[in-house]
Amino acid sequence: MYCARHPKVETALSCGKCGTPICPDCSVSGPVGMRCRSCASLRSSTLYQVTPQRFVLAGVLGLVAGTFIGLILQFISGVFFYFMFIAGPAVGGIVGEIILRATGRKRGVKLEILAGVSVVVGALLSVFISGHWRVLIHSPVSFAVYLLAVVLTAAASVGRIRYM
Repeated sequence: MYCARHPKVETALSCGKCGTPICPDCSVSGPVGMRCRSCASLRSSTLYQVTPQRFVLAGVLGLVAGTFIGLILQFISGVFFYFMFIAGPAVGGIVGEIILRATGRKRGVKLEILAGVSVVVGALLSVFISGHWRVLIHSPVSFAVYLLAVVLTAAASVGRIRYM
C-alpha cells in the first residue's frame, strides 16, 4: 500500500476509522489507534456540532436557570452568609446540566462559554430584579462574597459541561 497523501511512500499502516492508507508522517495517534488527519480532527465529530436552534434554546434556559440561581444565592447570603461558597458550586452544575440536556448532550468550548455567561448574566439580572443591588453597593464585603460565589457557580457550570 501507498500513503493516500504521499503516493511515493510505501506503508502498512491504515486509518483505524476509515481504512485509508497513511504513512507515519500523516498519522495522528488517537485513543483507539492511528487515524488520518481528517478522521482525527475534532470538527468532524458530531459531539461538538450544535444546531443554532438548540444553541438559542440552551442560552434561554441557561439564562433563566442562572437568574433563578442568582436569586437563591441572594437568599442564602441573607440567611447563611458563607454558605454561598458551598451552595453556589453545588447548584452551578444544574445550569450546566440544563444546557447539556437542551443541546442533546453536546459539548464544546461554545457551550462552556454559554454556561459561564448564563450564570454571570443571570446573577446580575437577579440582582436587579430583586432590588438587592442597593445592599451590595453599600456593603463591599457582601458584594465581594456574592461575586466570588457567582464565579464559583459559573466555574461549576462550565465544569459540568467540560467534565461530563
